[in-house]
Amino acid sequence: MRALEQTGNPREATRPHRPLELRQYRYFAVLAEELHFARAAERLGIGQSNLPREIRMLEDQIGVRLFYRTSRHTELSATGARLLDHARRVLAAEEHARLAIGELKRSARERLRIGLCERIACSRIATAVSTWRQTHSEADLQIVSRSGRALLAEIEAGLLDAGITAMRVTDPAMVTDRLWSDHWVAALPKGHALALGRSLELADLARERLAVLAPEPSGRCERQIIEHLPIVDSPLFIAERRTTALALMTWVEAGCGIGLLTATQGEGVAHPNVVLQPLRRGLPPAEIHLLRSSAPPSPLISELMECLRANRA
Repeated sequence: MRALEQTGNPREATRPHRPLELRQYRYFAVLAEELHFARAAERLGIGQSNLPREIRMLEDQIGVRLFYRTSRHTELSATGARLLDHARRVLAAEEHARLAIGELKRSARERLRIGLCERIACSRIATAVSTWRQTHSEADLQIVSRSGRALLAEIEAGLLDAGITAMRVTDPAMVTDRLWSDHWVAALPKGHALALGRSLELADLARERLAVLAPEPSGRCERQIIEHLPIVDSPLFIAERRTTALALMTWVEAGCGIGLLTATQGEGVAHPNVVLQPLRRGLPPAEIHLLRSSAPPSPLISELMECLRANRA
């Protein structure tokens, strides 16, 4: 008799019942969609014997029949169909709340955004960041590559928290913290006569065709090289300005000339057919800085600075 869908004592059905749990809504909704206890139990990840018991307890709790079932068939009752609409709204609200809480947790995570000048990435920075992450493994760390001008603009706009660069800024809204000095090296093709020694002077490169890889793409280092030209019979000839260390190494290996770059630039692009020779005299070292806003640094930036300084030469 399907017209009577109440179960148990009719008086008990009129009594207030305790609110349903999310687990009960989920069990009911999955069974209502599958109309098959074995498939529903598998989908829910519970034992097949547990689901019939849970459904009987649910029907007893609310005092109505939700399913008609035989040994071969399971059918949703009219009351069950109405409850299914409600259950779906409850479960959708729960999912929405869960996602919203997850987003709040993600937005509340510590975040540090660091920009690297396009030509300064090196193992020293990687070692410092690795040390920093040992105590901030849950922090959202972003590392991006930027030109010197873009680095400055994004720090000013608050898009980056700090930058590592060879550029020293006199803007009062910015602070430059010195990290280390980066010495120059000459990249020579293997077999070149100057590659046989242990170190060179800038004067040794007179009359050579040179390619410059500056820490900043502003021309400052090229001017610095020109300012320190040795007095020799023939001036230094700067023929190329390569944009990446890899391009410079390819140019050198091809026998096009000799490259000038800093030691940390060279360490990341070791090449079997290119020899890096230190320049012991002729060029002052490039100074590497952490560039940040003049506002008091956050604890994350302060701790990263400590790690960077601990790894400086």
